[in-house]
Amino acid sequence: MEETLPTGSGGVALHLSSYEFVVAPGQAVTIPLLIHNQGTADQALSLSVRGVPGHWVSVPSPLVHLAPGEQREVTLIVQPPAFPDGHAGRHALVIRVASQQAPAEAVEKTCSLTVAALEVPGRIDMLLAATEFSVTPGSSTAVPLVLRNQGLDADTFALSVEGIPSAWVYAPTAAVSLAPGQQQEVSLTIQPPASDQARAGRHPFRILVSSRGAPGQMAQAACILTIAPLTRFGCELQPQRVEAGQPARIVIENQGNVQQTFAVGLQSPGSEVIFEPEATPPVRIAPGEVGLVEFVAKPRSRPFLGGEVSLPFTARVQAPDHQSRNLSGEVVTRGLLPGWVVPALLVVILGIIATVVLVAVLGGSGSDAIPTQAPPTEGPPAVATDAPPTEAPPEVPTEAPPEEPTAEPPPEEPTAEPPPADTEEPPGSGEGPDRPAGPCASLAFGLVLVPLLVRARSRE
Repeated sequence: MEETLPTGSGGVALHLSSYEFVVAPGQAVTIPLLIHNQGTADQALSLSVRGVPGHWVSVPSPLVHLAPGEQREVTLIVQPPAFPDGHAGRHALVIRVASQQAPAEAVEKTCSLTVAALEVPGRIDMLLAATEFSVTPGSSTAVPLVLRNQGLDADTFALSVEGIPSAWVYAPTAAVSLAPGQQQEVSLTIQPPASDQARAGRHPFRILVSSRGAPGQMAQAACILTIAPLTRFGCELQPQRVEAGQPARIVIENQGNVQQTFAVGLQSPGSEVIFEPEATPPVRIAPGEVGLVEFVAKPRSRPFLGGEVSLPFTARVQAPDHQSRNLSGEVVTRGLLPGWVVPALLVVILGIIATVVLVAVLGGSGSDAIPTQAPPTEGPPAVATDAPPTEAPPEVPTEAPPEEPTAEPPPEEPTAEPPPADTEEPPGSGEGPDRPAGPCASLAFGLVLVPLLVRARSRE
């Protein structure tokens, strides 16, 4: 231990083992002190420290009692706060021991305390409070460092960073000018983007400081940047309206910076929709990549009659950190028979009924309109006219007065009865081109028309 001469009339000596101490932020350094009472009277000595904040320093007791000739070792502990609260720098630590009997009489020793996690000595003295830094993509972290010009002339120092993209790094100035012995703190800001470009994990990088006055002089510090995992993803259902039985897919894009495993679930209200496969396996997707989940959806039961029916369902995509998104879709199905078939059949049936009724009405009126034959008359044959036939009035029998019997007249010769006149056949009395078709033809027409309409509708 280095000996020093006693200082002051009180005869108190203070000895230090070293005058230079280095400590990292958050760590503690022990400074041993040897206090010697060289006087002839008891001494009550007070201990104090200047040059650093008081909460950095701790001692067993601020008061030390020494008998004449007694010496005692006292341990002084200095602990600067951890980064980022603690900064790098050099401090002149002044240790003072004073007598309670004669406060004006005191002993002081000055030592150098360097606070740094890394010190790069040389013409360019560089101090860093930490060499490992953590950041979340999209946020930023500060990298403070202290530069000191150890040369004899003023110099300008240029800063640069290697190992990480320069677009991530921001510095208030690219160069620092310092006079001999002058020091200055410079803070670099690192901000990686919130994307897959900033991959999660540990990324080594270097801070370079070069002298413009002496180009061959350079200081460098090796550091580590730890980027935290980022979970971010996008997903889409293609298509949102799925035809029953047709394939659909869920597109998942991993927008984070680490490989993720996504779980996909499919469900529908009331379980009206069934999915194939019933359970989709997890999907592992690398950062910046896209994954696909294919499935087939169809209704549990298809309606027998009806038009288009939409059944809703939900696709749920969940990330490992329990972030989830719901995608809404619908399954489109149709009945076995379209809804317009029933009205078409009713129209056909009503047409058949109307045809049957019309045929019955027209057929009955034609049979009642057959004309009667005129009684035979002498003369030219009667010509059929459009006038309706008339019946002869009935003969009223009259009684002849009794006559005397006479000889019977000769019998009349029978006259030839003229042939009946040709009469026009009334409309509807026979089969012809103007007679309406029967019910069988209408029914056949309906049976042919309905399948054609069904087929045309199904093609639509």
